[in-house]
Amino acid sequence: MKLSEKKPHYRLTVRARLALTYSILLSGAGIVMFSIIYVFVGVIPKYNFTPLTQTIETSPQGYPEADSIGATIEAQPSLISLDSQNDVLTLLLIVSIIALIVLGIAGAWVGWVVAGRMLRPLQYVSAAAQRASAGELNHRIGLSGPRDEISDLAHSFDSMMTVLERSIATYRRFSANASHELRTPLATSRTMIDVALLTASPEERPLLERLREMNERSIKTVEELLDLAEIDSAVQRMQPVDFSDLVRDVMNEAQDEIASHGLDAVLTVGDESPLIIQGNPVLLRQLINNLVQNSIHHNVQGGYIRVELTRDSIGSVLLSVSNSGQRITEEQARYLCDPFYRVSGRTNSDGHANRGLGLSLVLAITERHGGNLNIEPSPTGGLRVGVKFAS
Repeated sequence: MKLSEKKPHYRLTVRARLALTYSILLSGAGIVMFSIIYVFVGVIPKYNFTPLTQTIETSPQGYPEADSIGATIEAQPSLISLDSQNDVLTLLLIVSIIALIVLGIAGAWVGWVVAGRMLRPLQYVSAAAQRASAGELNHRIGLSGPRDEISDLAHSFDSMMTVLERSIATYRRFSANASHELRTPLATSRTMIDVALLTASPEERPLLERLREMNERSIKTVEELLDLAEIDSAVQRMQPVDFSDLVRDVMNEAQDEIASHGLDAVLTVGDESPLIIQGNPVLLRQLINNLVQNSIHHNVQGGYIRVELTRDSIGSVLLSVSNSGQRITEEQARYLCDPFYRVSGRTNSDGHANRGLGLSLVLAITERHGGNLNIEPSPTGGLRVGVKFAS
C-alpha cells in the first residue's frame, strides 16, 4: 500500500561510481608520477645539444683533406627534433597528456569490469529481497565463496528470512486455528439464543436480541479472519478473468443497498472492455465487493460513489473507487489496512458493524495478485481507493 509517490532522483549506480573512482585514482596517480618526472627532467639534468650538421673537407676525388674545399653533409632528419631543453619538456608534456587519457579510459573500463565482479553477489541479494516482498519467504540466497562483507550480508539475509518465515507461519496457524476454534461455540451460542427468543417474554427479548446481534458480529469477524488467513497461506490458481464483468456484476448486486442509503453511484468503464487480468475470480470479486461495501457504509446520507475502471498507457488495469464521507487525515489513512483499525469506532454512521477488516482483505488480495493499492483521503471528506493490476 502506498499513499504517495516521490519521483526518485537520478543517481549513478554503485558499479558506475566505483569505476569512476578507479579511473580518477589511476589518473591522479599518473598525474603525480608525470609531474615528478617533468620536474626531474627540467631541473636536475644538464643538457649539451649539438647541431645536427657536420662539415667534412674532401678532395675533388672524394678523399678527405683538411685544406680542400668544404662540402657540408647534413644528417638525415628524424620525425622528432630536439634542439633544446624546452623541446624535451614539451615532448614529455605531450606524451604525458596522451598517457593520462589512455590511463583514464583504461582505468574506467578495468574498474567497470572489476566492480561488476565484486558487486555481482549483491544482485542475488536484491533478487531474493524482491521475491520476499512478493511473498516467497522460502527462498534463500545460499551464497558460496570466500567470506567477506557481502557474503556475511547474504548469510544474515538468509537467517532473517528463516526467522521471518517461521514467525509468519506461526501467526497464520494461530489465526486460522483460533478462528476455527471460535466458530463452533459462536454457532452454538447463536442456536441457543434463537431458541431462547422463541420463548422469551417481552421484558427478556431486547436483551436477547442485543446478545444475538453481538454474536452475529463475532461470527462475521471470525469468518473474515478465516478469509484473511486463507488468502495469506493458500496458493491460488490464476486464470484469465474479465475484470470489467466482475465490477459490473458487483455494482448491479449493490444497487438496492446503494438506493436505500440515498447515494449517487456512477460506474465508468473504459472503452477497451473487456479488461482481462490473470487472477482468481473468487478473490477478485471479494476485493471489488469489499471496496464497494466500504464506500457504501463509510458514506453520508445523499453522498456519492464513483467507480472507474480503465487501462493505463502501459497496459495495466486500474480500478478506482471514490466516495464521500467524513474527513480522514493522512495519518489515519496510513493505518486503514491494519486489521481491526477503525476511524469511526465499532459502528458506522448507518449503524453497520465495523470490524476493521475490509481493507485488510483488499490489501491481502491485491498483494496476492501482484498489484498495488493506493489510498488517498479526499480534502472534502471520504476516500479514493485505487487498485492497479498488470494485465
